[in-house]
Amino acid sequence: MTAWRQSVSTFERWFRDDALALWRTQGYDARRGGFYECLDFTGAPVTGRPRRVRVQARQIHTFSQATLCGWGEDSEALAADGFDYFLANACPDEGARGCVHHLSDDGTVLDGRRDLYDQAFALLACASRWQAAQDKRALALAERIIAFLNHELVSPHGGWLESDQRETPRRQNPHMHLLEAFMALFCATGDSAYRDYAAQVHALFETVFYDQRHGVLREFFDHDLSALSTDKADLIEPGHMMEWVWLLGNYDALFGTDSTAQMTRLYSRAEETGLDSAGFLRDTVRLGSENLTGPRRLWPQTEYIKAAITLARRGDPAMAARAGALIDMLFESYLAQDVTGLWCDQFDSNGAPLARDVPASILYHLFEAVADTVSFETAERKRL
Repeated sequence: MTAWRQSVSTFERWFRDDALALWRTQGYDARRGGFYECLDFTGAPVTGRPRRVRVQARQIHTFSQATLCGWGEDSEALAADGFDYFLANACPDEGARGCVHHLSDDGTVLDGRRDLYDQAFALLACASRWQAAQDKRALALAERIIAFLNHELVSPHGGWLESDQRETPRRQNPHMHLLEAFMALFCATGDSAYRDYAAQVHALFETVFYDQRHGVLREFFDHDLSALSTDKADLIEPGHMMEWVWLLGNYDALFGTDSTAQMTRLYSRAEETGLDSAGFLRDTVRLGSENLTGPRRLWPQTEYIKAAITLARRGDPAMAARAGALIDMLFESYLAQDVTGLWCDQFDSNGAPLARDVPASILYHLFEAVADTVSFETAERKRL
Protein backbone atom coordinates (compact mmCIF):
# COMPACT_ATOMS: atom_id res chain seq x y z
CA MET A 1 0.00 0.00 0.00
CA THR A 2 1.37 3.42 -0.97
CA ALA A 3 1.91 6.09 1.69
CA TRP A 4 -1.03 8.05 0.26
CA ARG A 5 -3.39 5.10 0.49
CA GLN A 6 -2.19 4.28 3.98
CA SER A 7 -2.95 7.86 5.08
CA VAL A 8 -6.46 7.70 3.62
CA SER A 9 -7.13 4.30 5.16
CA THR A 10 -6.01 5.52 8.59
CA PHE A 11 -8.18 8.63 8.27
CA GLU A 12 -11.23 6.59 7.28
CA ARG A 13 -10.79 4.04 10.08
CA TRP A 14 -10.28 6.76 12.68
CA PHE A 15 -13.39 8.63 11.61
CA ARG A 16 -15.62 5.58 11.14
CA ASP A 17 -14.53 3.45 14.07
CA ASP A 18 -13.44 6.05 16.62
CA ALA A 19 -14.92 9.49 15.99
CA LEU A 20 -18.37 8.42 14.78
CA ALA A 21 -18.65 5.73 17.43
CA LEU A 22 -17.75 8.17 20.20
CA TRP A 23 -20.03 10.95 19.00
CA ARG A 24 -22.92 8.53 18.48
CA THR A 25 -22.81 7.45 22.11
CA GLN A 26 -21.63 10.63 23.83
CA GLY A 27 -22.67 13.42 21.47
CA TYR A 28 -26.44 12.92 21.60
CA ASP A 29 -28.71 13.73 24.53
CA ALA A 30 -30.71 10.51 24.74
CA ARG A 31 -32.90 11.81 27.58
CA ARG A 32 -33.91 15.24 26.27
CA GLY A 33 -33.10 14.88 22.59
CA GLY A 34 -30.75 16.85 20.38
CA PHE A 35 -27.00 16.93 19.95
CA TYR A 36 -24.67 18.38 22.57
CA GLU A 37 -22.73 21.49 21.65
CA CYS A 38 -19.43 19.97 22.73
CA LEU A 39 -17.66 17.27 24.73
CA ASP A 40 -14.84 17.67 27.23
CA PHE A 41 -11.47 16.01 26.72
CA THR A 42 -12.59 12.88 28.59
CA GLY A 43 -15.41 12.48 26.05
CA ALA A 44 -18.17 13.52 28.46
CA PRO A 45 -20.94 15.90 27.32
CA VAL A 46 -20.68 19.56 28.32
CA THR A 47 -24.06 20.92 29.36
CA GLY A 48 -25.35 24.39 30.16
CA ARG A 49 -24.16 25.88 26.86
CA PRO A 50 -26.53 27.36 24.29
CA ARG A 51 -27.04 24.77 21.58
CA ARG A 52 -26.43 26.39 18.21
CA VAL A 53 -29.09 25.27 15.77
CA ARG A 54 -26.54 25.16 12.95
CA VAL A 55 -24.70 22.46 14.92
CA GLN A 56 -27.89 20.42 15.23
CA ALA A 57 -28.27 20.65 11.44
CA ARG A 58 -24.62 19.77 10.81
CA GLN A 59 -24.91 16.64 12.94
CA ILE A 60 -28.11 15.58 11.18
CA HIS A 61 -26.32 15.99 7.85
CA THR A 62 -23.21 14.16 9.03
CA PHE A 63 -24.99 11.11 10.44
CA SER A 64 -27.32 10.96 7.43
CA GLN A 65 -24.33 10.94 5.10
CA ALA A 66 -22.55 8.38 7.29
CA THR A 67 -25.58 6.17 6.74
CA LEU A 68 -25.20 6.52 2.98
CA CYS A 69 -21.51 5.62 3.32
CA GLY A 70 -22.39 2.53 5.36
CA TRP A 71 -20.55 3.87 8.41
CA GLY A 72 -22.25 2.78 11.62
CA GLU A 73 -25.44 0.79 12.07
CA ASP A 74 -26.92 3.40 14.40
CA SER A 75 -26.18 6.45 12.23
CA GLU A 76 -29.60 6.53 10.55
CA ALA A 77 -31.53 6.17 13.80
CA LEU A 78 -29.53 9.01 15.34
CA ALA A 79 -30.00 11.26 12.30
CA ALA A 80 -33.75 10.54 12.31
CA ASP A 81 -34.06 11.30 16.03
CA GLY A 82 -32.03 14.46 15.58
CA PHE A 83 -34.27 15.61 12.74
CA ASP A 84 -37.40 14.96 14.80
CA TYR A 85 -35.89 17.08 17.57
CA PHE A 86 -34.92 19.77 15.05
CA LEU A 87 -38.44 20.01 13.64
CA ALA A 88 -40.06 20.03 17.07
CA ASN A 89 -37.78 22.57 18.75
CA ALA A 90 -35.82 24.64 16.22
CA CYS A 91 -38.52 25.32 13.63
CA PRO A 92 -41.53 27.11 15.17
CA ASP A 93 -44.74 27.05 13.14
CA GLU A 94 -43.36 24.17 11.06
CA GLY A 95 -40.51 26.33 9.83
CA ALA A 96 -42.67 29.08 8.33
CA ARG A 97 -39.83 31.49 9.15
CA GLY A 98 -37.03 28.97 9.00
CA CYS A 99 -35.11 27.87 12.09
CA VAL A 100 -34.12 29.77 15.23
CA HIS A 101 -30.58 30.51 16.40
CA HIS A 102 -30.01 28.96 19.85
CA LEU A 103 -31.74 26.37 22.02
CA SER A 104 -31.26 25.48 25.67
CA ASP A 105 -30.46 21.98 26.88
CA ASP A 106 -34.17 21.38 27.48
CA GLY A 107 -35.06 22.43 23.92
CA THR A 108 -36.55 25.85 24.64
CA VAL A 109 -35.66 28.74 22.36
CA LEU A 110 -32.92 30.98 23.79
CA ASP A 111 -32.46 33.14 20.71
CA GLY A 112 -35.19 33.33 18.08
CA ARG A 113 -33.14 35.31 15.58
CA ARG A 114 -33.33 33.97 12.04
CA ASP A 115 -29.70 33.80 10.99
CA LEU A 116 -28.77 33.20 7.34
CA TYR A 117 -25.90 30.87 8.23
CA ASP A 118 -28.29 28.71 10.26
CA GLN A 119 -30.78 28.51 7.38
CA ALA A 120 -28.03 27.30 5.06
CA PHE A 121 -27.25 24.36 7.30
CA ALA A 122 -30.92 23.61 7.84
CA LEU A 123 -31.20 23.29 4.04
CA LEU A 124 -28.15 21.01 3.96
CA ALA A 125 -29.73 18.80 6.63
CA CYS A 126 -32.93 18.67 4.59
CA ALA A 127 -31.02 17.52 1.51
CA SER A 128 -29.35 14.74 3.49
CA ARG A 129 -32.55 13.58 5.15
CA TRP A 130 -34.17 13.26 1.74
CA GLN A 131 -31.14 11.41 0.38
CA ALA A 132 -30.87 9.03 3.31
CA ALA A 133 -34.51 8.39 4.17
CA GLN A 134 -36.78 10.11 1.62
CA ASP A 135 -38.36 12.00 4.52
CA LYS A 136 -40.98 14.21 2.86
CA ARG A 137 -40.85 16.59 5.80
CA ALA A 138 -37.32 17.53 4.75
CA LEU A 139 -38.31 18.81 1.31
CA ALA A 140 -41.33 20.59 2.77
CA LEU A 141 -39.10 22.34 5.30
CA ALA A 142 -36.58 23.27 2.60
CA GLU A 143 -39.35 24.88 0.55
CA ARG A 144 -40.56 26.89 3.55
CA ILE A 145 -37.06 28.04 4.44
CA ILE A 146 -36.36 29.24 0.90
CA ALA A 147 -39.73 31.00 0.77
CA PHE A 148 -38.83 32.75 4.04
CA LEU A 149 -35.43 33.79 2.68
CA ASN A 150 -37.00 35.24 -0.43
CA HIS A 151 -39.78 36.99 1.48
CA GLU A 152 -37.86 38.48 4.41
CA LEU A 153 -34.12 38.32 3.81
CA VAL A 154 -33.60 38.83 0.08
CA SER A 155 -31.53 41.94 -0.65
CA PRO A 156 -32.09 44.30 -3.59
CA HIS A 157 -28.29 44.47 -3.86
CA GLY A 158 -27.85 40.72 -4.29
CA GLY A 159 -27.92 37.67 -2.08
CA TRP A 160 -29.62 37.55 1.28
CA LEU A 161 -29.26 39.58 4.47
CA GLU A 162 -27.38 38.31 7.50
CA SER A 163 -30.52 37.78 9.56
CA ASP A 164 -33.93 39.22 10.29
CA GLN A 165 -32.04 41.80 12.39
CA ARG A 166 -30.36 43.06 9.19
CA GLU A 167 -26.98 43.59 10.82
CA THR A 168 -23.83 44.58 8.96
CA PRO A 169 -21.25 43.91 7.72
CA ARG A 170 -22.61 41.42 5.24
CA ARG A 171 -20.53 38.29 4.73
CA GLN A 172 -19.70 35.84 2.02
CA ASN A 173 -19.64 32.95 4.53
CA PRO A 174 -23.39 32.19 4.79
CA HIS A 175 -23.71 32.48 1.02
CA MET A 176 -20.89 29.97 0.61
CA HIS A 177 -22.87 27.47 2.68
CA LEU A 178 -26.05 28.29 0.80
CA LEU A 179 -24.25 27.26 -2.38
CA GLU A 180 -23.28 24.00 -0.70
CA ALA A 181 -26.88 23.43 0.39
CA PHE A 182 -28.45 24.31 -2.97
CA MET A 183 -26.08 21.95 -4.76
CA ALA A 184 -26.88 19.21 -2.24
CA LEU A 185 -30.60 19.75 -2.76
CA PHE A 186 -30.14 19.62 -6.53
CA CYS A 187 -28.17 16.38 -6.27
CA ALA A 188 -30.79 14.89 -3.95
CA THR A 189 -33.83 15.86 -6.00
CA GLY A 190 -32.80 16.86 -9.53
CA ASP A 191 -35.06 19.91 -9.17
CA SER A 192 -33.81 22.67 -11.49
CA ALA A 193 -35.01 25.36 -9.06
CA TYR A 194 -32.10 24.45 -6.76
CA ARG A 195 -29.70 24.68 -9.69
CA ASP A 196 -30.96 28.22 -10.32
CA TYR A 197 -30.42 29.20 -6.69
CA ALA A 198 -26.92 27.75 -6.81
CA ALA A 199 -26.25 29.81 -9.94
CA GLN A 200 -27.28 32.97 -8.10
CA VAL A 201 -24.69 32.36 -5.39
CA HIS A 202 -22.06 31.37 -7.94
CA ALA A 203 -22.65 34.67 -9.73
CA LEU A 204 -22.10 36.52 -6.44
CA PHE A 205 -18.79 34.75 -6.06
CA GLU A 206 -17.67 35.83 -9.50
CA THR A 207 -18.85 39.45 -9.27
CA VAL A 208 -18.49 40.29 -5.57
CA PHE A 209 -16.72 37.80 -3.32
CA TYR A 210 -13.74 36.92 -5.50
CA ASP A 211 -11.13 39.67 -5.71
CA GLN A 212 -9.58 38.91 -9.09
CA ARG A 213 -6.87 41.53 -8.70
CA HIS A 214 -5.44 39.96 -5.54
CA GLY A 215 -6.64 36.41 -6.13
CA VAL A 216 -8.33 36.22 -2.74
CA LEU A 217 -11.78 35.79 -1.27
CA ARG A 218 -13.22 38.89 0.38
CA GLU A 219 -15.14 38.17 3.57
CA PHE A 220 -16.97 41.36 4.60
CA PHE A 221 -19.07 43.92 2.73
CA ASP A 222 -21.25 46.96 3.29
CA HIS A 223 -25.04 46.71 3.19
CA ASP A 224 -25.06 46.99 -0.61
CA LEU A 225 -22.21 44.48 -1.05
CA SER A 226 -19.75 47.26 -1.81
CA ALA A 227 -16.28 47.27 -0.25
CA LEU A 228 -16.03 48.15 3.43
CA SER A 229 -14.16 51.20 4.62
CA THR A 230 -13.46 49.70 8.07
CA ASP A 231 -10.48 47.70 9.33
CA LYS A 232 -12.35 44.49 8.48
CA ALA A 233 -12.05 45.20 4.77
CA ASP A 234 -8.70 43.42 4.33
CA LEU A 235 -9.33 40.45 6.63
CA ILE A 236 -9.27 37.19 4.73
CA GLU A 237 -9.66 33.56 5.82
CA PRO A 238 -7.43 31.09 3.98
CA GLY A 239 -9.67 28.20 5.06
CA HIS A 240 -12.62 29.74 3.26
CA MET A 241 -10.51 30.18 0.15
CA MET A 242 -9.77 26.45 0.23
CA GLU A 243 -13.45 25.72 0.84
CA TRP A 244 -14.37 27.65 -2.31
CA VAL A 245 -11.88 25.57 -4.31
CA TRP A 246 -13.88 22.49 -3.27
CA LEU A 247 -17.24 24.14 -3.94
CA LEU A 248 -16.19 25.41 -7.35
CA GLY A 249 -14.95 21.94 -8.25
CA ASN A 250 -18.33 20.49 -7.31
CA TYR A 251 -20.14 23.25 -9.20
CA ASP A 252 -18.11 22.57 -12.34
CA ALA A 253 -18.81 18.83 -12.08
CA LEU A 254 -22.55 19.42 -11.71
CA PHE A 255 -23.13 22.17 -14.21
CA GLY A 256 -20.35 21.95 -16.79
CA THR A 257 -18.61 25.22 -15.98
CA ASP A 258 -14.85 25.70 -15.79
CA SER A 259 -13.46 27.43 -12.70
CA THR A 260 -9.94 26.05 -13.01
CA ALA A 261 -8.23 29.46 -13.11
CA GLN A 262 -10.04 30.72 -10.02
CA MET A 263 -9.55 27.47 -8.13
CA THR A 264 -5.81 27.26 -8.72
CA ARG A 265 -5.34 30.94 -7.85
CA LEU A 266 -7.36 30.66 -4.64
CA TYR A 267 -5.40 27.58 -3.61
CA SER A 268 -2.01 29.14 -4.22
CA ARG A 269 -2.95 32.45 -2.59
CA ALA A 270 -4.33 30.66 0.47
CA GLU A 271 -0.98 28.94 0.89
CA GLU A 272 0.97 32.15 0.24
CA THR A 273 -1.00 34.25 2.69
CA GLY A 274 -2.03 31.72 5.33
CA LEU A 275 0.57 29.04 6.02
CA ASP A 276 2.46 29.14 9.29
CA SER A 277 5.93 27.69 9.87
CA ALA A 278 4.46 24.28 10.73
CA GLY A 279 2.57 24.08 7.43
CA PHE A 280 -0.92 24.74 8.79
CA LEU A 281 -3.36 27.44 7.72
CA ARG A 282 -4.03 30.31 10.10
CA ASP A 283 -7.60 31.27 10.90
CA THR A 284 -7.43 34.88 9.68
CA VAL A 285 -4.82 37.09 8.05
CA ARG A 286 -4.77 40.67 6.85
CA LEU A 287 -4.09 41.11 3.17
CA GLY A 288 -0.76 42.84 2.63
CA SER A 289 0.38 42.47 6.25
CA GLU A 290 3.78 41.08 7.11
CA ASN A 291 2.54 40.07 10.57
CA LEU A 292 1.64 36.46 9.98
CA THR A 293 1.17 35.30 13.56
CA GLY A 294 -2.19 34.06 14.74
CA PRO A 295 -4.08 30.99 15.92
CA ARG A 296 -5.16 28.11 13.73
CA ARG A 297 -8.28 26.01 14.08
CA LEU A 298 -8.86 22.49 12.79
CA TRP A 299 -11.49 23.28 10.15
CA PRO A 300 -9.17 25.28 7.81
CA GLN A 301 -6.95 22.19 7.64
CA THR A 302 -9.84 19.93 6.61
CA GLU A 303 -10.73 22.45 3.88
CA TYR A 304 -7.08 22.42 2.81
CA ILE A 305 -7.31 18.64 2.37
CA LYS A 306 -10.55 18.94 0.37
CA ALA A 307 -9.05 21.62 -1.87
CA ALA A 308 -5.99 19.47 -2.57
CA ILE A 309 -8.23 16.51 -3.44
CA THR A 310 -10.30 18.73 -5.73
CA LEU A 311 -7.19 19.73 -7.68
CA ALA A 312 -5.99 16.11 -7.69
CA ARG A 313 -9.25 15.23 -9.46
CA ARG A 314 -8.14 17.71 -12.13
CA GLY A 315 -5.12 15.53 -12.84
CA ASP A 316 -2.41 16.84 -10.51
CA PRO A 317 -0.96 13.79 -8.67
CA ALA A 318 1.15 16.04 -6.42
CA MET A 319 -2.07 17.27 -4.84
CA ALA A 320 -3.04 13.78 -3.71
CA ALA A 321 0.34 13.46 -2.04
CA ARG A 322 -0.19 16.86 -0.43
CA ALA A 323 -3.53 15.75 0.97
CA GLY A 324 -1.93 12.62 2.38
CA ALA A 325 0.79 14.67 4.06
CA LEU A 326 -1.83 16.97 5.60
CA ILE A 327 -3.75 13.98 6.94
CA ASP A 328 -0.57 12.69 8.58
CA MET A 329 0.01 16.13 10.10
CA LEU A 330 -3.49 16.06 11.65
CA PHE A 331 -2.70 12.84 13.45
CA GLU A 332 0.48 14.38 14.84
CA SER A 333 -1.34 17.43 16.21
CA TYR A 334 -5.10 18.05 16.20
CA LEU A 335 -6.14 14.38 16.42
CA ALA A 336 -3.40 13.27 18.84
CA GLN A 337 -5.66 13.04 21.90
CA ASP A 338 -5.79 10.73 24.90
CA VAL A 339 -9.36 9.78 24.00
CA THR A 340 -9.39 8.58 20.40
CA GLY A 341 -12.12 10.24 18.36
CA LEU A 342 -11.66 13.68 19.91
CA TRP A 343 -9.63 16.63 18.65
CA CYS A 344 -8.00 19.83 19.79
CA ASP A 345 -9.82 22.53 17.86
CA GLN A 346 -7.27 25.35 18.04
CA PHE A 347 -3.58 26.02 18.59
CA ASP A 348 -1.83 29.34 19.07
CA SER A 349 0.92 30.65 16.80
CA ASN A 350 3.54 28.72 18.80
CA GLY A 351 1.70 25.42 18.52
CA ALA A 352 0.30 25.42 22.07
CA PRO A 353 -3.28 24.15 22.46
CA LEU A 354 -5.97 26.79 23.06
CA ALA A 355 -9.15 24.70 23.01
CA ARG A 356 -10.87 24.05 26.33
CA ASP A 357 -13.39 21.56 24.94
CA VAL A 358 -14.20 19.66 21.76
CA PRO A 359 -16.84 21.38 19.59
CA ALA A 360 -19.35 19.14 17.86
CA SER A 361 -19.42 21.51 14.87
CA ILE A 362 -16.10 20.10 13.62
CA LEU A 363 -17.46 16.58 13.02
CA TYR A 364 -19.07 17.92 9.83
CA HIS A 365 -15.74 19.29 8.55
CA LEU A 366 -13.95 16.05 9.32
CA PHE A 367 -16.63 13.97 7.63
CA GLU A 368 -16.44 16.01 4.42
CA ALA A 369 -12.65 15.67 4.32
CA VAL A 370 -12.71 11.93 5.00
CA ALA A 371 -15.51 11.23 2.51
CA ASP A 372 -13.79 13.23 -0.22
CA THR A 373 -10.41 11.54 0.22
CA VAL A 374 -11.97 8.07 0.38
CA SER A 375 -14.05 8.73 -2.74
CA PHE A 376 -11.04 9.95 -4.68
CA GLU A 377 -8.76 7.15 -3.52
CA THR A 378 -11.39 4.52 -4.39
CA ALA A 379 -11.87 5.98 -7.87
CA GLU A 380 -8.11 6.07 -8.45
CA ARG A 381 -7.67 2.49 -7.32
CA LYS A 382 -10.39 1.34 -9.72
CA ARG A 383 -8.87 3.38 -12.55
CA LEU A 384 -5.47 1.79 -12.06
